Amino acid sequence: MFRFGNDPKDQRRNEIMNFIFGLDQTISIWIKQNLHNQKLSWILSRVNRGEMFALVLLPLMILSPIYKPVYISLPIVLAFTYFTDRLVLILKKYFARKRPLVSVMGKVDSNPDMKHSFPSAHSANSIVVATILVFAFGETPYFFLFSLFAGVGRLLTLHHYVSDILGGWFIGFFVGILGLGFYHSLLLFLT
Repeated sequence: MFRFGNDPKDQRRNEIMNFIFGLDQTISIWIKQNLHNQKLSWILSRVNRGEMFALVLLPLMILSPIYKPVYISLPIVLAFTYFTDRLVLILKKYFARKRPLVSVMGKVDSNPDMKHSFPSAHSANSIVVATILVFAFGETPYFFLFSLFAGVGRLLTLHHYVSDILGGWFIGFFVGILGLGFYHSLLLFLT
C-alpha cells in the first residue's frame, strides 16, 4: 500500500494512509453493491461536468447585479478556477492513485487523465467558485450545494473515493480563500 519510510513517524503515516485507503475501498465497494446504477451513472456523467456548471454560472454572473462589474468578477473566478485545476492536475500526477472505476470495478480506460483520482478536480473547482462567489460577491450560501452535488455525483459514478472528494474540497476552499484575499486587495487598490 503506502510506504513513506522506516522511522516511527513514517510508520505512523503509513498506518494512517493505509487506514484511509481501506476505508475508501470499503465505501466504494458498498456504493458499487448498493447505489451504483448504470442509468444514473450515465446521467450524472452528462450533467456533472464543468461545461454544465458554466452554463449556469456564466448567465448568472452576466445578468445578476451582484457581480457587477463582470470584467472584475468573471476573470477572478476564471483565474482561480484555472489555477485550482492546474494544481489538482499536478497532484493527480504526483499521487497517481487509481480511480475506483479501475480498482473496484476493474474497468480499463485508455484516457491517461482518467486513471488518477486524488484529489477530485470537480470538487476542487466547484468549491473554489462557490467560495469566491459566496464570500466575495454575496451569493447565497446555497450555491455550495453545486459543490456537494459535484462530489456526491463523482462518488456515485465511482470516479472518486471519499478522500478524493474531501481533498478536492479542502484544496478548492483554500484556493477560494486566496481568491477572496486577492479580490479584497484589488478593491483596496482600485479605491
